[in-house]
Amino acid sequence: MPRAAESLLKPSSAARAVASGAPFIERVDLLVKLISHQLGVPNAEIDRTVEIVDQKLNEKIVAGGSGSP
Repeated sequence: MPRAAESLLKPSSAARAVASGAPFIERVDLLVKLISHQLGVPNAEIDRTVEIVDQKLNEKIVAGGSGSP
């Protein structure tokens, strides 16, 4: 089992997919955000992660998706 510091060096498959130009991915981050807000315990770090992923995915959609510059 990798240590926490080692796992930070290897991006998740979702991060790799976004970096490779995927216009759509499974959004566990968004699910966690929605649940945390429904439970009344929002988390600024999770919210920021969702914002970053949203921004990256929107850049791909606006640019034509699937790796288009």
